[in-house]
Amino acid sequence: MHLLRGYQLACLKAIQQAHSRGVTRQLVSLPTGTGKTVCFAHLPKFLALPGKMLVLAHREELLEQAAGKLEAVNPDRRVEIEQADRQASEEADIVVASVATLGRSNGSSRLGRFDPKAFRLIVIDEAHHAVAPTYRAILEYFDVFAPPCPRSPLLVGYTATPRRGDEVGLESIFQEIVYHRDLREMIEAGYLVPLRAYKVSSEVDLSTVHTRHGDFAVNELSEQVNTIDRNDLIVKAYLEKAYGSKTIVFTVDVRHAYDLALVFQRYGVPCMPVCGEMPKEERRDVLEAFRSGRIQVITNCNLLTEGFDDPEVETIIMARPTKSSLLYTQMIGRGTRTAPGKERLTVIDVVDNASRHDLVSLPSLFGLPPHFDTNGEDLLAVLQELESVQASRGAFDLSRVASIEEVRRMLTEVDLLRPGGVAAEVERYSDLEWIKLSEVRYHLTLPHRESITIVQDLLGQYEVSSILQDRTGTYGRYMVGRLSSLAQAFEVADRFLVEYRPNALPLLRRDSRWRKDPPSEKQLALLRKLNIPISPNLSKGEASNLIARYFATRQLCQVR
Repeated sequence: MHLLRGYQLACLKAIQQAHSRGVTRQLVSLPTGTGKTVCFAHLPKFLALPGKMLVLAHREELLEQAAGKLEAVNPDRRVEIEQADRQASEEADIVVASVATLGRSNGSSRLGRFDPKAFRLIVIDEAHHAVAPTYRAILEYFDVFAPPCPRSPLLVGYTATPRRGDEVGLESIFQEIVYHRDLREMIEAGYLVPLRAYKVSSEVDLSTVHTRHGDFAVNELSEQVNTIDRNDLIVKAYLEKAYGSKTIVFTVDVRHAYDLALVFQRYGVPCMPVCGEMPKEERRDVLEAFRSGRIQVITNCNLLTEGFDDPEVETIIMARPTKSSLLYTQMIGRGTRTAPGKERLTVIDVVDNASRHDLVSLPSLFGLPPHFDTNGEDLLAVLQELESVQASRGAFDLSRVASIEEVRRMLTEVDLLRPGGVAAEVERYSDLEWIKLSEVRYHLTLPHRESITIVQDLLGQYEVSSILQDRTGTYGRYMVGRLSSLAQAFEVADRFLVEYRPNALPLLRRDSRWRKDPPSEKQLALLRKLNIPISPNLSKGEASNLIARYFATRQLCQVR
């Protein structure tokens, strides 16, 4: 029997409450390793809906894992798998089905075996795939998108990564994210291991590599990164930073996996590649050798991003550059589980020159600039240190510094907190003095205790909001719009100000003359009161930005 953790029970209650509000297409976001399968295995008993349950997954490993958990939690119900040669019987109470089997264009006869009215609960594992035509065909067959009625099926999707990299939104499938816990929360609660990251810089230039569906074109990327020098750099980084640890290396393609494995072997490291093209028995043998410790390092391309669980993995090497936070999060998730004697997960980010591209790294998953180097220190400790500095000295622009060591060194210099140049995207999309607070949040301070924010949500959409503080200090929030791109968000936000706050525009424009004047005595007094260092030759506009950053940082904790 699998006992529920507190957050899993809270998740089930959130699903039940949302269902009572009429939300029939729900999405749950929980990090890899926090028991999503255990959670949805309890849904039949917790919700007590009449009818049968259908679980959809796209890999055999996921099907087997789901069926096992469902049988353990629901011993009184018949659980069967529908995949290829295996067919679920009419007596099955819970059907765990392969999407490839049910959703293929010539698979209508397999779908036709099931009475859509008999299934009142449908769960999608790894729900970020749900926008694919195969999934949609299955969901349409079970009337998931029909107008709600008392007998409408409840759809619940579970994913660790609700934000897709190809800009195809999950909101076309799901109505609402009903429950969410992020990686940081789960690490702080002790459900996942602490993280540390090392940045390893290569000389490879990715500027000529094109983008396909939100990420690098694989063939072009492989030509650039599968080189003797870069592969040698990766193995040396392992020997220096993580030698002897159980390690998964994610590569660009199969050729890269094999070539990199050879380099590990030449350095005397027990290593094998694994790929989907291998015979099933050979692949099983390699994975078993890795689990048992006979192999220290395993290289792969996408095979282990989902459905592979080995809690003893201690190191992840990102030999494959990516622009997709979804893919990066999946890969990191292979090592975040806890295990006896395991103290942390070490992540080695191989960082190439990519001026034309926005690369994802472990720091960027936590709101830091992608290039920021935490030098192998505990990542959450670094985040807490930065937050402490911001709380006591005022917020500052981390894009101007390269590492946590540089932050510490520059803390003795007042110019650290002097506002730097305008963020490139702000300069591109707006003439107003927007302040970039993080990689996903922008802030503009208005008169009369009001501010406008642009925040990227879990699905990659940009929410534009007006936030107003009353005299009691309570914040109210008004949604101005929800847009699919940052450019559109700035356009809507600026148009809102032109139409509804025209008197504030002279204060907000970046080229306003007053910004070049010396700071006022009132500004200087407030900076001293807030313990924010005052640099020489500080301008009135820079002082305004320092004060705005300070209060905007505090606002984050109070506005939801």
